[in-house]
Amino acid sequence: MPQSTLCTPSPRPPVLPDAQVTRRVALLTELQNALAAQGLDSVLVRTRRLVLRSDGGRVEPSGPTDPQLHIFAPEGKDIATTNGTVYCFASGQAHPTDDPCGAATARKASSAG
Repeated sequence: MPQSTLCTPSPRPPVLPDAQVTRRVALLTELQNALAAQGLDSVLVRTRRLVLRSDGGRVEPSGPTDPQLHIFAPEGKDIATTNGTVYCFASGQAHPTDDPCGAATARKASSAG
């Protein structure tokens, strides 16, 4: 599957199992450390979807959704997520999660250019 397909954001991110969220947070933390080594600041953001229940119809589940790494560079902000296989940047880049240093280097190079 092409990386661009893997990185297409969902307008309504699904609720994820805790184990999957924990793995994604760990991968984004590795990227965060690599970005810090390159001199870029970032903040890890975790979100939860809260669905209020009422009598009647079927409702979607509440729970954790896809964590995000907000990256602050001199030319602006970018957001990174991961599906466990690739880091997906809002700027359109994708990079394998097994190379967080390479992803940070590519991200910094694209911000410099």
